[in-house]
Parts: sequence; C-alpha cells; structure tokens
Amino acid sequence: MIKLQIDSKSQDFPRDIYISELSAVIRIKKQNFISLSLWFCLLLYLITQAVVSQTIMFDDFNYNAINDSEFGKFNKWNVINGVSGPPEGGLYLANNVRFKNDPNNNTNRLMTLSTTVNGQTKASTHSRVETAGFEYFEGTYSARVYYSDLPYKYKDANIQTFYTIVSSALGNDGSRYSELDFEYMASDKWGISKDNKVMYLTSWNRYIPDPWQAWKRYFAYQKSFEGWHVFTVSCTDGENVKYWIDDEYMGAMSTTDNDGSSVYPRSNMQVAFANWIWNNVVGDSSENRTTTMEVDWVLFSKNQELLPQQVKNLVGTYRSQGIKRRNLAGQTFIDTPNPTTGNVTLYLDCPYSGFSAGLSEGSYTKTQLEALGMLDNKVSSLRVKSGYKATLYWDDNFKGASLVKTSDDSCLNNDGSWNDKMTSIIVSKTNGGGSSQAIEAENYTNMSGVQKENCSEGGQNVGYIDTGDWMAYTNINFPTSGNYRIKYRVASLSEGGKLSADLNAGATVLGTLNIPSTGGWQNWTTISHTVNVNAGTHSFGIYAVSGGWNINWIKITEQNTARSFDSPLAQNAKLIKGVKEINTTRIYPNPFTKSIQFKFDKSHANVTIFDALGRIVMALKTIESGKSIDLSNLDKGLYMVTIEKEGIKETKRIIKE
Repeated sequence: MIKLQIDSKSQDFPRDIYISELSAVIRIKKQNFISLSLWFCLLLYLITQAVVSQTIMFDDFNYNAINDSEFGKFNKWNVINGVSGPPEGGLYLANNVRFKNDPNNNTNRLMTLSTTVNGQTKASTHSRVETAGFEYFEGTYSARVYYSDLPYKYKDANIQTFYTIVSSALGNDGSRYSELDFEYMASDKWGISKDNKVMYLTSWNRYIPDPWQAWKRYFAYQKSFEGWHVFTVSCTDGENVKYWIDDEYMGAMSTTDNDGSSVYPRSNMQVAFANWIWNNVVGDSSENRTTTMEVDWVLFSKNQELLPQQVKNLVGTYRSQGIKRRNLAGQTFIDTPNPTTGNVTLYLDCPYSGFSAGLSEGSYTKTQLEALGMLDNKVSSLRVKSGYKATLYWDDNFKGASLVKTSDDSCLNNDGSWNDKMTSIIVSKTNGGGSSQAIEAENYTNMSGVQKENCSEGGQNVGYIDTGDWMAYTNINFPTSGNYRIKYRVASLSEGGKLSADLNAGATVLGTLNIPSTGGWQNWTTISHTVNVNAGTHSFGIYAVSGGWNINWIKITEQNTARSFDSPLAQNAKLIKGVKEINTTRIYPNPFTKSIQFKFDKSHANVTIFDALGRIVMALKTIESGKSIDLSNLDKGLYMVTIEKEGIKETKRIIKE
C-alpha cells in the first residue's frame, strides 16, 4: 500500500492518498519544491505504476502452513478438502498439502501435494490447490515443479499436474470451457505406453463425462520427467497455445484433433496444482505409500508472452529484491531477510551491497545459483572467509575463463572484466582440507535397472540394485588434480554386494568396494576409498559388480597435501629439496608450441621434464647447450623442467600452447 502524504496548510491537496503497490512513504512539501502540476504528474505516475503491477501474479509459496492467513487472502489460494473429483467421489485431504524448507536454499520454502495409498485396503487420498478470486485469461503461465517417479514402482495411476481450468460445470460448453495441462503419469494408464512414464501436454475445447467424449489436442512424451522442471504455457494471439518444458519449445496447438474446434482459452481460468490418482487405480503392492510433488513458485504475466528464460530472470529479480508474492490487485509482499553469509558470500552490487547469497563448501551451477536467488552474470562483489577460496567461472558447469579469490573483493571491476560475468562457482578450502560435494543417489542423470524408494534417513534412496545395474551423474566437478575421498552411504540385508566407481562411462575405473551386511535394507553404514582424479568436469558412475544393496548418497571430498599423503609433484619437490638451485639456464621460446632450445653455462646438462602432477613426461636426457628438443607430443599446459649440471640442480617452468 502506498501512502502519499502531503505537507501543506492549503486545502488544495488531499491529506492522504493510498495507492496499492508501493511500500514507501513519500513526503511532499508544496511550498518548498513542488508545484501543483508536478504533484499531479507524480500522482499519475504512481497510479500508472499500480496499473502496470496488476499484469503480474507471482507466488513463491513461502508460507508456514495452509492455515497461514496470507495463503488464502493474498493470491486467494483454496485447498480442496472433502469429496471431490476427479476421480468421481475422490477423497481430497487438506492435510495432504504442506509446506517445507527447501533443502537447497535455507531462505526458501516449497509447497508439497501428496497422495496416499493404503496397501491393504487400496483406499487412496488426493490433493489439489487452486485459485479462487482472481481471474486469469490470456498471457503466460509458468511454474517450477518437481514430479516424482514413485508411482512407476507401484504402478499407481497418479497424475501430477500443473494446469489452468474453468469450472467443470462448463465442461460440455465448447464456447466457454478452457483447460491447459501439464500432466505427468509415471505409470501411464491412458494407453500411450501402459505402466510406463508419460508426460501429457493438453489443450481442451470441451468434454462429456458420461459416456466419455473429449475434444482436445495433446502432445505425449514417453520418458521420465522426475525432478525439477519449469513448465510454461502461453496464449496471447487469439489462436495458438504454446508449450515449453524448461527452455525447450514443445510446440503450439490451435484446434482439436477430432473436429477442428479451437483449443484457445475462451473464459477466465483458475491456476491450479493437483496430485490425484486416476479412477483410484493403484498397483498390487501391500505397502502403504505416499507420492509427493513439490512446487517452488508460480508466475502469470497478463496479455504478454514470456519465454522461459525471461520468466526465470523475472523470478530471480523478484527474489533478489525480497519480493515473495504479487497479485492482480497490484499488491506486493516484500520480506527482505538479513543478509545471508557463508564461507563465500556473493553480492549483486558493489561494495558488498544488494541481494546476497551465502555459499557453503561445494560446487554451484547456474541453476543452483538461480535457486538461491542469485542471477546469472550479476555478481559484483564477494566476501571470502579465511581458509577458503572461490573459483569463479564465466560459463555454466565450471567452464570458460576462471578467477580464483582467496580474500574479499569489494568490486569485481578490480579484476578486469569480471563484474557481472560469473555463471558458476566452486567454494573450497585452501589449507588443511579440500572441496566437498554431496550427491543424492536418486538424483542420477541416467540409470539402468534401479528404482527409487523412501528412505529411513529422509528423502529417497536407490534400491532394487541387481548385478549389472548402474547409475550415472553428469557434470561432477573435480576442481584440482589429485586424491579424493569418496564415501558411499549403503545398506544391505546380507554380504556379497560390490560396487565399482568410474568416470566417463567406464573410461577410467576408480576402484571397487565390498558392501558389508548391515542387517536390513534401511540400516545404513558408510564405506569409502581414496582415488586419484584429473581435474575437470566428469560423468561419475556407479556400477553394481554384484547386486543386493541400497545406496542413499555419495560424498566426494578433495584431499590435499596438508593431509596424510603427498601428490606426485610434492614428492618430487621433496626429492630436490636442499639441493642448491642456481639460475644459469635459458629456455626459449617459452611459451612454446613444438620444440624448445636450451642455453647452458656448461657444454651439456641432464634434463628431465615433469607434468604439473609431478609425473615424468620426458625421462632423463643429456642435452648439449644450444640444441633443441621436440616436445610436440605433449598436451597443452604447464610443465616443470629439472636441469642437473655437475651435481647442481635448477628447476624451471615451461608452458606449451
């Protein structure tokens, strides 16, 4: 609510004017600096701003519970409780809708919608949340939603949905009925791929429930959509309904696939989320189970088509400004928390101002930073705690140019062109330890043969692992070359299981570990081994040499020379420590491309070349002064050259380009 207060003894001005939207109080003193005409211009501007604000609805679901008064009042969300449909006679429970802390962002909350199935009686419950008050029609609808594959395991007919819809009472009225759906069946019952994973994007004209007839058009995709996705649909031109999943454009629909009727919305709609079981069809398992979908945020832009990246940028901007929600009445709720801090703290502005995000030790991609509210290419300053370093990257997934910071930087303009350039970052220790990253086992990129299940330690784990099954996790970053300690949280009813870890689809085998008996599938223990990895971003894989075990998480921790071992380069340094070093050798050109030439103060010298890890790449050779050696076989990078002349050694660095 804007409060525009005028200080004037004149009756020409109203004393107080309220305009829904701004939170600031603006004090105007007529006699000092403002004319009547200017005052009206300002008033017109504020009114215009309020009107503009009514084009956006946004909610990031930072509520305590469904009985939070703001939940039902601000964007007028309604939780269905009682008998409703679909399915006909379905039991919807308000208690199936909850809010929880975001495990990836301690300043954020998530809304969850669940179904339950009693394994013995097969009785099921459903959940649905929908708007009831504001009306939505043409524009762009977008939401960040997590869908689960758990129904695939049990063959339950769950439909996890983000959608827009009018009253079902208009279902058979093709002149008014409107519905746009993102429906995911992890165990399809509609016939595209029975009991397999199918996503349906559907635009409706009308339907008749009994006997069932439908006038619609849909796209179907036969693959898993488990995980977080941004679903976006727009209708702005009077003809086409356009769909996106994440940043991928899926296509447009304009007419039904049976009679050519329009599927473009014809009435104001509600925005809704639902998790329900089609016709109450469930699998044969006698286990009780709960399937949960999650919602991070939702946004509607009136009469405007926004691409998914534009939506995400807008959400990121709102979060950076502390905006938690907006509504079509023009109201904005702002909650700016205390600045967050971590081992590394990023700031949008210089020096150390604007929105901030605190990062603990680990690796952060563009998507992970955006989830924390930190926009791409917007970091301007940072603080680094003693004992830590921040490695900044221009590109996503720790690629492109990089910059290492071990202390505070009040403005990244001080580092050339790094202001507003960072896309991904790694936070690691500088002394006494290394970077560490945890991987939830169920967050695999690809797999063969395994299934997910609820875990006694919270969340989910991977189970039903048989010999030959595998899981792959892409874009796992190893910031430096050297040793890493890899821990695995495992459980097994009996002995005999064995896992093998590898990189890049088995190109590098890191080692194998036996899985001990823990006495139960949910009794957990941690096993580990130390492996050597070359720096870079790799696909990390786990292969079941023999099955019969479960896994909950993997933790990879960098080990450095301050720990209980030395890298090859450190070992090499120890060998030459104490040897008198002199600087009587010239090497040119340096950097080089194919060959280098030595110039000694003696007639010849013994030369050995090591790579950056201390591994010998050219064994000891006697080289005459003025002679060249061919090094075209070496990869680009940094190398160390040890030159020994009459018992005296010196070490030089060379770079191959």
